[in-house]
Amino acid sequence: MSAPRRVQPDVDLPYAARDVLSAAELARHGIDSHQVRRLVRCGRLHRLCTGWYATRCPEDAVDRHVLLARAVLRQLDGRAALSHHSLVVLAGLPVWRADLSAVHVTRVADQVTRRRPHVVSHSAVPGLVPTTPAPQPGPPAVGPLVPLAVAVVQTGLVAGSMDAAICADAALRCGLVTAGSLREAAALLSGHRGIRATVAALERCDGRHESPGETRLAHLLADLGLSVTPQLEVATRLGTRRADFRIDGTRVLIEFDGKVKYTDPRHGGDVLWQEKRRQDALEDEGWTVVRVTWSDLDRPEVVWNRIRAAISRSRPSDPAAR
Repeated sequence: MSAPRRVQPDVDLPYAARDVLSAAELARHGIDSHQVRRLVRCGRLHRLCTGWYATRCPEDAVDRHVLLARAVLRQLDGRAALSHHSLVVLAGLPVWRADLSAVHVTRVADQVTRRRPHVVSHSAVPGLVPTTPAPQPGPPAVGPLVPLAVAVVQTGLVAGSMDAAICADAALRCGLVTAGSLREAAALLSGHRGIRATVAALERCDGRHESPGETRLAHLLADLGLSVTPQLEVATRLGTRRADFRIDGTRVLIEFDGKVKYTDPRHGGDVLWQEKRRQDALEDEGWTVVRVTWSDLDRPEVVWNRIRAAISRSRPSDPAAR
């Protein structure tokens, strides 16, 4: 059994703006490199990159990326703006396959492109004007930042068009971007590698998609040539219920089943029971429900066969429900 970590009660850490400290700040307060290493070993400091530390343990990969982004911006001191998926996660929006090991920034004035282990620096974009949050009491604001719509499009350029679609749907749903601002951002980045695929994905975006899984499912249904209505409201004996998608012109509903809601051991059984009651109520109204899981999204032929079978056995669509 390993010995418990020893704490350093005799060392008072300086104030950490937004939970981040530099080695230089620690040195100015008389904390030398040997003490820093001990503070890291005992868990009072957490290394983010060379010369930068967090004063709390990151909760997960996204939280660590946000802390690292704060450190990188302070290190660059206004020479670059936070961009790409780094700004997206700072805004609290989801990503899917984006690499969170390094922070992405866009240079403010020069054409320097450089990649280091903890930061990827992209050259300045002509016509792009980063924003710097206005000074306010309290910890310094994080900035400068590219416009969020630009960051969404940039995410597609480095992480793939689906990541752009996922964060775009969330941003539209929260009112953080508009379809117009996304089009303007795409025009600003025209000519960049990957822009065509990103624009094509963004054209399918809809703020009614309520999760990354629903976004991926919506794109799959479109690829299968199916026209759908998201978040259809259906009157049932349990009251009005919403379905993730309705196949237009049919009595078939598509539900994305992420399974996350079933994993809490305290409430999983109750959630499963409520979902069964909900599905039974929908089917009592003559709807056929097809459930799609994360693993199904990588097997489009399985999804299509299931939907085709559901359409075949469902009631004819009620013209009033069209």
